[in-house]
This record gives sequence, structure tokens and C-alpha cells, in this order.
Amino acid sequence: MGAWRQFFAQVAYTYKKDPIMYIARPYGNDGEVKLVTKDNLPEVQGLQAFVGGQFKAGIWQPRVNVGIMKQWLTIDYSDARKSMGKPVALVQLQNAIHLPYDIWMNVDRQWMSARNDDNTYQEQSSYLNAKLYKAFFNNRFSLTLEANDIFNKGNRDVRVMSKDVTIQRFSTISNRTFMLTLQYTFNATRDRYRGQGAGKNELNRF
Repeated sequence: MGAWRQFFAQVAYTYKKDPIMYIARPYGNDGEVKLVTKDNLPEVQGLQAFVGGQFKAGIWQPRVNVGIMKQWLTIDYSDARKSMGKPVALVQLQNAIHLPYDIWMNVDRQWMSARNDDNTYQEQSSYLNAKLYKAFFNNRFSLTLEANDIFNKGNRDVRVMSKDVTIQRFSTISNRTFMLTLQYTFNATRDRYRGQGAGKNELNRF
């Protein structure tokens, strides 16, 4: 039978005065040309809430993180005041599997919903990572084989909105990577969840 080994919950509120964001300004006497630059907006508030836990069932040790992040921001856009408060939902599933010969396999999945971030609208994104880890000589030497964003779904199409200007950026760069790492350390401690805490990383983006 499996059992929960760890459970956590976290709620955080942020307040930023005069945050710096991309805005559009008229350029020239007639104002027909727009200059996109960075400037201060009055304020932006944010709320982040995360819950998660780590479970163990034999050789399988999954970790689940679920969170929601919302900001309160209103901007001038298209001759009106527009709310940029669409919240983002985040779901992470990290799996550590202890294979024979003391080999660790990690398979991590993350999904983020479409959301507002500052004065942008970002499409949903997701990724799937996999990793094999093997330590030798009492953890002094290790070999890691990683494949990140295997299905190349981690890109985020972004729409920047400011006054009468809309900038659409389409992400076409491949995020898929494969890495082989050989490491030797003098005081090694194995980290089964080397990529854990991604929920906090996303939270810290605000």
C-alpha cells in the first residue's frame, strides 16, 4: 500500500507599485507611428495558491503540484479600460521510479492554462520531460541522460496589448533538447527531484 509522505499548501499575495511593462506611445507630430517601449504602470496585484504532495508506492514516488495564479491589472486598450485578470492554472506531475541497479527514472509533466501576465495574453503550454540517473562510487560520480520538452509543446504564443497597439508573437523555436551529463563531486547527495519546485519558479515570475 502507498502512503503520502509529504503535503504542502502555500498562499502568497504580491503588490508591485510602478511595475515596468511594454507600452505603445505615439511617435512624431501626427501620432500615426507608434513607438513600443517600456514604462511604469501604476500598480499590479497578484495572488498565488499552491497545494501538492508526495506519494510513495513501491518503486514509484509521484509528486503532484496544483496551483492557480491571478493578477489584478487594468490597462488602456482599444479606447477603453481592459481587465488583464485571466487567471492561470498550473498542474505538475513528477514521477520518480527506482529501477533495478539503483537507476532512477524521472518522468515529469506540466500543463499551464491560457492566462494574462502583465499586459500580455499567453496561450496554454505544456511539456513532458524524462530523465535517467545513475550514481557510481558512493555517489561521487553520476551519469544523467535527459530529454526535455519531448513533444515540443512548451512554446507560448504571446499577445502584447497597449492602447491601440497589439503585438502578436508566435513561438516557433524548438525547445526539444537531449543532454548527457557526466558529473564528479566530492560531497554528493542524490536529488531524486532535481527539477522540483517548478510551481515556486512560476510563482516567482510575478
